[in-house]
Amino acid sequence: MTTPAPDNPPPLPRRQLPAALWALLALSVVLAAILVGKQFRQAPDPDAERLQPEALESRLLQAESTLALMKRNQDAVNQRLTDAGARTSLLRDEVLGITQRSALIEDSVRELAGARRQGEISLRVDETELLLTLAQQRLLIAGDVPGAVRATELAANVLAQQRDPTLLNLRQALAQELDALRQAPPMPPAVAARGLDTLEAALPALDAAGPAAAVAPAGTDSGWQRFLSAFVQVRSSGEQDLLAPEDRATGSAALGLEIALARTALDHRDQPAFRASLGRIDRWLVRLYAAGPRLAAQRTRLVALGKLDLGATMPTAGSTLEALHAWQRQRAASP
Repeated sequence: MTTPAPDNPPPLPRRQLPAALWALLALSVVLAAILVGKQFRQAPDPDAERLQPEALESRLLQAESTLALMKRNQDAVNQRLTDAGARTSLLRDEVLGITQRSALIEDSVRELAGARRQGEISLRVDETELLLTLAQQRLLIAGDVPGAVRATELAANVLAQQRDPTLLNLRQALAQELDALRQAPPMPPAVAARGLDTLEAALPALDAAGPAAAVAPAGTDSGWQRFLSAFVQVRSSGEQDLLAPEDRATGSAALGLEIALARTALDHRDQPAFRASLGRIDRWLVRLYAAGPRLAAQRTRLVALGKLDLGATMPTAGSTLEALHAWQRQRAASP
């Protein structure tokens, strides 16, 4: 019969270190402790030195000095900030004052520029009014269309230099009136004045010889004839009524007076007085000058002058002047 094997084998016997080894380990530990303690004694402890009273007091004094310096620096910085703030506030006030003054100066300059511009416009408009009045007077008094055209052109040049939009209608009306004046025929007063000038210039060329020359034959100038010529005048039985040579100076003076009266009536646009003067001029021509082609031509000229309508005017004359007066009234009424 066999005996069964046990489940757990028996433990092995412990190995024990020898006593010499234990002694060697103990000696090593002691030597290590001695070496470590020696090193600690040889190396000074910085924390220990810092913890000394003298070091602490020195460090405290240094910290207080640094703190005082920092406080002084902080006070200086605060003072500088305060001064900078004051200067900034002062500069801001000055800048605001300069800005306000600049705005006031700008407003003043704008007002001055506006006043100057308005004054210049008023001056140019007054100059235009003067020129247009001159042009109208040239038409009404003398019937001088070329002179009126020149005056109107000057007014158009003055008004064209202005860029005010309110003057646009005036400039357009002035341009239309100027075109109408340039295309207008000569005015009747101007035609009549030129006709009188031509008649007066042609008087010396008219033939004064005729029946009156037989009253005083050449070479006979006795005292009896001069005495009788004061009472007796020999005239032709026809239409001609020539004056004696002694009365021709008086007749010529009367003819010149009638021409002057015709000019006066022409200046006043007095149609009846002008035609009456032309009739008297015609009668003096018949009495002073012999019949002939030259006299017939001058009498025909007088008839043509008598048919002129001295009251004729241009429809567009003065239209721009009226519009300018309306513009001035509107400008004066506006604030």
